[in-house]
Amino acid sequence: MRASNTETSKGAIVAAPTFPIPPSAGRRWGQLCVLAVALTLGGVVSVPAVAKGKTSTAAKPASKPAGKSAATAAKPGKGGKAATGKASGKAAGKKAARGGHVARGAAIGAAAAAAPMGLEHWSPGNAKSDHVEDAKEFESIRATAQTGDAKAQYLLGSRYRFGKGVKQDLAQAVQWYRKSAEQGYAPAQSDLGVMYANGRGVSQDEQQAVRWYGKAAEQGDGIAQNNLGLMYAEGRGVAKDEAQAVQWFQRSAQSGEAAGQYSLGVMLSSGRGIKEDGRASLQWFEKAAEQGHADAQYNTGMIYAVGALVPQDLPRAAKWLDKSANQGNAAAQSSLGFLYANGQGVSQDAKTAARWFERASRQGYTLAQSNLAAMYAGGQGVEKDMAKAYYWLLIARQQDPALQSRVETAEQELSAAERVRIQRLVSAWKPVRE
Repeated sequence: MRASNTETSKGAIVAAPTFPIPPSAGRRWGQLCVLAVALTLGGVVSVPAVAKGKTSTAAKPASKPAGKSAATAAKPGKGGKAATGKASGKAAGKKAARGGHVARGAAIGAAAAAAPMGLEHWSPGNAKSDHVEDAKEFESIRATAQTGDAKAQYLLGSRYRFGKGVKQDLAQAVQWYRKSAEQGYAPAQSDLGVMYANGRGVSQDEQQAVRWYGKAAEQGDGIAQNNLGLMYAEGRGVAKDEAQAVQWFQRSAQSGEAAGQYSLGVMLSSGRGIKEDGRASLQWFEKAAEQGHADAQYNTGMIYAVGALVPQDLPRAAKWLDKSANQGNAAAQSSLGFLYANGQGVSQDAKTAARWFERASRQGYTLAQSNLAAMYAGGQGVEKDMAKAYYWLLIARQQDPALQSRVETAEQELSAAERVRIQRLVSAWKPVRE
């Protein structure tokens, strides 16, 4: 992914938006994660977001930095300002026009990390549990499941799957899912497929995953249809067939399933298994976004931010990025921070920009770490602190060696003891997903 950066005499970076053209490797979907559109807003390199194996409404897809990112924030030291140069709509439009195939179809990037293969129907959610009530509910469900009730068997399996009201036991989860699935209960068939696809509580068997997804999909289960489409798209447990994948995504999308709408948007945006149609992809992304799909919200926001498929609309972009960012999408958090830093689509607010950069940084998003370091170096939105600037630069450099010169500049303003102390902290740092 590329960003064209121009350093001004004042030390600020004006980053011109460009569209990354994915290499052949970018055509692959890592571990069958649903993909995010990889677009660049003002130098904020956006990476694919990884969808977790939970229901489409409850899942909080997190993002992972895809290796190297462009250094768009100013070097610390003189000036030390973060990226604040505004990219005009005309400039964005010209850059988009030069994107050719990618600009027409909204570029696709490959998922950057392993993730559970397939969405599950049931999830305990994030609300705090009442353990006493959970235990009572579990006993009630178990009693009903033992009578042979298929739905109760599925719910019992889900409790074992997530350890709600009982100690987590994946083997027991599989056992109860199977009892329910063999009676034809579609949610159990679909979730049993997820267990086989990921080797949870049972030996990994992608052919069995396809089998169970297929049974549920034929019953009209939207989540299973999406999961089956993902298997065909990647050629997991079945011969790769992108046209067949699209057919299942279409059925899922038309059933109203947000994950299917999102996946169909991805295929349309890249022309995989179907004629490329960027505007249609945006329509499906928006449908999924309206249902709360975080990756779709991010994609929608970035498309409106760049203005390649539709007229640039930064306030609308900010709205969707905000929704995605609040669900924990690090790419959206970083992009939203850029909008606040520049006052694009929102009122300029350095403190809010720094807050979003920090949230993305803690999740391991390299570009946000670089920009956050620049804000600490220049005292923009935060109290000037070269130690913290150095800290985040060291972390970001692990993925972006191009930051070496900025690291060296920051080192000049710290004592040897301070550098050693910070280096020790960095060696122990680990990203924390929201």
